[in-house]
Amino acid sequence: MGLIIKIIIVGLVHLAFFAAYPETGPYGNYYLAISILLWTGFILFLGTAVGLVKLLSGALGMLLNLAIFLLMGLSIAFTMPQEDKTSVLEKLQKGAYPDRDTVNSGMKRFGINLNKEIGKGIDLGIKELDAQKQKAIKKL
Repeated sequence: MGLIIKIIIVGLVHLAFFAAYPETGPYGNYYLAISILLWTGFILFLGTAVGLVKLLSGALGMLLNLAIFLLMGLSIAFTMPQEDKTSVLEKLQKGAYPDRDTVNSGMKRFGINLNKEIGKGIDLGIKELDAQKQKAIKKL
């Protein structure tokens, strides 16, 4: 796995957690920036060691990468601040999974409105169907 891909995965995992559990309070953005930097540094630091292990066994190197990303996910879930003082890990253990509205409010933090984007797609689909219907009527 390339180093750039690993760094992209670090960012995507963080963004997924922040989109799924957006109630991070006033320190959430600071946590996001610091955590991404720390985990990127950790991945860079271990990149050489994983590369050496991968020379011995490709499967063992892949397993080590998977373990690192699992550790990252667990640490984010355990340490990510929440307004209700309940960690994301505890919420996951209790079965409090994010719903569509929560994910939509989390994505709004990144400038993406899911309801608006889905509405645009539906509108474009309806317009396309109308155009094809008109073509078919003209051919008949």
